[in-house]
Amino acid sequence: MVLDDYVFIGNYLHMNESKSQKQPSGGKSDLKDYTLELPMFDLSEAIKLITEIHEKALETATMANVAKKCGYAGPSSTPFYRRVVASRLFKLLAQEGANITTQALDYLKPATEDAKAAALKNSILGISVYDELAQSHQGKRLNVEIIANGLARKFGLTQAAATICAKSFASSLKFAGFLEEDGSLKRISASVIKEASGGPEGGNGDPGSKESAMRQANQRSYTLVLDERRSVVVTAPLNIKQSELKRLQDWLALQLLVVPDQPASSG
Repeated sequence: MVLDDYVFIGNYLHMNESKSQKQPSGGKSDLKDYTLELPMFDLSEAIKLITEIHEKALETATMANVAKKCGYAGPSSTPFYRRVVASRLFKLLAQEGANITTQALDYLKPATEDAKAAALKNSILGISVYDELAQSHQGKRLNVEIIANGLARKFGLTQAAATICAKSFASSLKFAGFLEEDGSLKRISASVIKEASGGPEGGNGDPGSKESAMRQANQRSYTLVLDERRSVVVTAPLNIKQSELKRLQDWLALQLLVVPDQPASSG
């Protein structure tokens, strides 16, 4: 796999969207067998994870401890890591640590009659690709193979990885009650309650939006050019503790696929 441009937003790594959506120029060896932009586990699996985290009071635990308490080998084990990524994409798990979001609480402990259904809808339509697919397939039966083909081309995925993502999409819709008995997609409203990192955003006078603006004002972006095709952009606080830097280095080493340097050509 070739490392494309990555972007740090806060303390988390994201692929540069313009790079990740380009069609790979090479053959099948350039295709990815995973993605951080789409869930590779469905909404029901994400719900199971955040339910277990909440019931075992693991919200303040380290991810290593969360993985162990939930029965996984470690935080980097594929089944656990992909469930965490899915839970964050569905906005059920905060973008850092194991804190569950307000949206997750709306599902686990709804305070109104429609809170649980709204949480499911927002989890699905809050993912832009899911929203696009839902809008284009309303009233139609889902064809997982066709959806997988589109995802493979858009995100440069292997057919196997794209099929996992397509099946996760279809399963999530079924879990949320969005499919008719014949498998066709019900008509759903496109309105979504925005949420980021466990709190609401937007709206005049909203404390969440003020806190978000303050965080952005205290951050700065830095660019490291790796070569003519690749670069890393870091968005970080102006001041960072030495212990936090060590955490960041350890986390980055875990997230990136680090390969040995190629020996210099003797010719």
